[in-house]
Amino acid sequence: MHERQEKLERFLSELPVDAVVQQTARQFGKPETEVASLLQTFSNEARVTLDVVGGHLSTKGRLLEVGAGLCLFSLFLKQEGFNITALEPALGGFGVFDVLRRSIIEHYPGIDLQVLAIPAAELNAETHGHFDLIFSNNVVEHIPDWQEAFRAMLCVLRENGMMLHACPNYSVPYDPHYGVPVLRRLPRLSRRLFLPAGGDMEIWQSLNFICHRQVRCFAAAHDCSIVFKKGQVHQALVRLKTDDIFRQRHQGMVTKVADVLDATGLLRLLRYLPPAMATPMTFEMRHLPQNA
Repeated sequence: MHERQEKLERFLSELPVDAVVQQTARQFGKPETEVASLLQTFSNEARVTLDVVGGHLSTKGRLLEVGAGLCLFSLFLKQEGFNITALEPALGGFGVFDVLRRSIIEHYPGIDLQVLAIPAAELNAETHGHFDLIFSNNVVEHIPDWQEAFRAMLCVLRENGMMLHACPNYSVPYDPHYGVPVLRRLPRLSRRLFLPAGGDMEIWQSLNFICHRQVRCFAAAHDCSIVFKKGQVHQALVRLKTDDIFRQRHQGMVTKVADVLDATGLLRLLRYLPPAMATPMTFEMRHLPQNA
C-alpha cells in the first residue's frame, strides 16, 4: 500500500499543473487561482480514494470508478496496469470542470482510459459487461436516485464482486460540503438556518441526504450482504489534523471540535463509535450466494 501511495504521488507530481490551469483559465476567463484550487482539491481526493479502495485493488479483475470527477485516480490506475473504466456523467459539458477534465486526459495520450459519459442508473450488463469491483468516493450523496443507481450497479457487478462506497451519513446532522449542521428530513429549513451566504446552491440541491439506515435497508431488500467500516469519524477528524487541504475545506465547528477532542485525548475513543452514529460511512456490498 505504501508503495502504491508513493507511485500516486509521483503521478500527481508529473501532472503539468501550470499548463492545464492556464489553458482552462484562459478559455473561461477564470482566475488561475480558482482553477488551481479545484485541481488541488481533486488531486487530494485521489489520495483519499486510494485509502478507501487500496486494499481491494487487483489487476486480475475489471474495475469501475463511479463519479470519476477529473479522472485522476482512474488515469493513475490505468497507467499502473489495472483494467479500469471511469464513469463520469458530466463528461462532454462546457463548464470549467468539464474542460479541466478533458485537458487533463489530453495530457496523457498514452493512457487509453475508457470513460462512460452516462449516469450510473444507465449501466447494463449487455452493453458494459460485468465488473469485479465498483467503487466511489464522495459521490453517492450527489446521485438524485441513488437506489436506482445501485440497482444498475448490482446488475453489472459480477457474482463474486464487490461494491465499495464512501459518502456522508446524514443520520449525523452534519454536512461536510459546507461544514454546517443539517436536518436531513428538513433540508429547506436547514438551508435557511445554516447555509452560509453565497454558498454554492448547486451543490446543496444535488444532495440526497443518504443515511446508514437507508443503505442497510436497501441491501436487505436486494439480497446483498453489507459491511460498514468502523472508525470512520475518527479517521476523518485525524485527517483534519494531518491534511492541510482537507482542513481548509472544513473550517468552522467541526475543526474546533476536532482540536478539543485531540487536546483532551478523547479523539481516540471515536474509533469505537458505531457506524450508524458516524459520518462519513464506508461500506462494502456484495451479492448474497444464491444458495444462502
